[in-house]
Amino acid sequence: MLRNVFLLLFIAGSCYAQDSTQFDKLIPRTAIKFAPLTLANFYPTVELSIEQKIAKRFSVQAGYGYVLNYQTNNDPEYQNKRGYKIKLEIRYYLLPSERAGMSYYVATGYYMNRVDFDRNAQRQECYDLSCSSTFTRYFTYVVNYREQGFTLKFGFLKHFSKSVFMDVNGGWSLRFINYDEPPLPGFNNFGNDVSFFLSDFPNEEDRVGLMPMLGARICYRFR
Repeated sequence: MLRNVFLLLFIAGSCYAQDSTQFDKLIPRTAIKFAPLTLANFYPTVELSIEQKIAKRFSVQAGYGYVLNYQTNNDPEYQNKRGYKIKLEIRYYLLPSERAGMSYYVATGYYMNRVDFDRNAQRQECYDLSCSSTFTRYFTYVVNYREQGFTLKFGFLKHFSKSVFMDVNGGWSLRFINYDEPPLPGFNNFGNDVSFFLSDFPNEEDRVGLMPMLGARICYRFR
């Protein structure tokens, strides 16, 4: 009987050691990540993030994105883009697969986008009270794009070497979107809206929505 008890303890200890080894190999303690897909965003962003392990199955991740000023559609209504994006996330890792070189996780987080851009407008004005002759007045003003929300997603890490891996995830985000611009009576914006699935893109209507999301990052593990 005592022999069987020791045998069970030995098997349990071996499984725990193997499980701990898999977690050490496939879940980074500290890693830096680059998100290349954000460069193709309507508000193109250079985004870097860092992940830090805080427990056997838990880690936290913080990201910062700097909005670039290059034009993705040459639209005069979206000039001089500037601002930043912040992301915070906590992850729970499931049992990794050492044979496949992959580890899976679920995560929840908060994000915030603060972006400004310049918009050009024009208005016809009169030289005199009778408005016998007119001229066009041009005006440039600032539009504030603000968005924040919460995310819930499932993802995986695919390891290519001891230090390099890819982080891919997808899920849903609860988005709170707001666009603010000064009131300009009589002014008309000029520039063409981008047609995207029979709607204007981006949609500048203030709204709250549940929307799908997808992300991918190239990562380097320090330890």
